[in-house]
Amino acid sequence: MARRRLRLKPAVLARRAFFFVAGSLLVGFLAVFLEAMLRLYIPRHFSISLAVGVSVAFTFWLLRMVKHPPMLLKNVNPLAAGLCAGLGVHIARLWIK
Repeated sequence: MARRRLRLKPAVLARRAFFFVAGSLLVGFLAVFLEAMLRLYIPRHFSISLAVGVSVAFTFWLLRMVKHPPMLLKNVNPLAAGLCAGLGVHIARLWIK
């Protein structure tokens, strides 16, 4: 039995593109803002990882609230995504040094 391919309408593509760009900008701004605040209290190495993890978790949670989760990560818990993102940044910073 052959499956019918659904064609995406321009409105759907525009909405997905908007939420992709808005989510990316939100993660970036939150990460910079939180890192600047956390740098006052903990070392910079850990403040960057923590800021990225929190900003990813918050953005995933917010996108779920408006019913537009990322396409490939629909069933991922926002806290798990934030933890993985923060851990990934931490490991990358260790390898770059």
